Amino acid sequence: VSTQSTGFILSVVKSDEHYRAILWAKSGLQRIYLPVSQKTRSPHSICQEFGDIDVVRAPREIKEAEIQKDLLYIEEQEGAINFKFGVLYRKKGQSTDNEILCNNDITPAFEKFLNLIGEKVALKGFNEYRGGLDVKGDTTGTHSYRTVMEGKHIMFHVANMLPFSKDNPQQVERKRHIGNDIVNIVFQEEEDE
Repeated sequence: VSTQSTGFILSVVKSDEHYRAILWAKSGLQRIYLPVSQKTRSPHSICQEFGDIDVVRAPREIKEAEIQKDLLYIEEQEGAINFKFGVLYRKKGQSTDNEILCNNDITPAFEKFLNLIGEKVALKGFNEYRGGLDVKGDTTGTHSYRTVMEGKHIMFHVANMLPFSKDNPQQVERKRHIGNDIVNIVFQEEEDE
């Protein structure tokens, strides 16, 4: 409860990496991520991290399961936490989708870029956000890249790592993934001059 006698709701979810806290107040919604330290953080100390609210006493925990369920539903609707980003490799001189989607090699420069944006993971048995990739039978490739940033899971659909069909110049399987991604990143390979 603040000194202005206006109520607020604080939602806190703890993962291995951080606390995700959302503060719903009359002034609007605020979200912060705090690193997990060895000392457990109290709801009061988390409230103080928002800075613009004056907490007189410690917040009261809502124990009613139905209200907790409703708050979780609202939080999930407030913002997505899983994303699929496409990554395309373009050689110098390539200008068509078909040329770009038919690239299969991963050059040292491209691999360095991929390692910069994420970590390489084996898909078989992968038990986190998979971004629509097959984690049982390797039908969408054996590896991919992924990252977690501020609690958001990103799976990269690297075109060169998706199944290639020499009989299909349009690479429909690759297009199926890349074409539905919210973001597409194009890595432009330049030859040394």
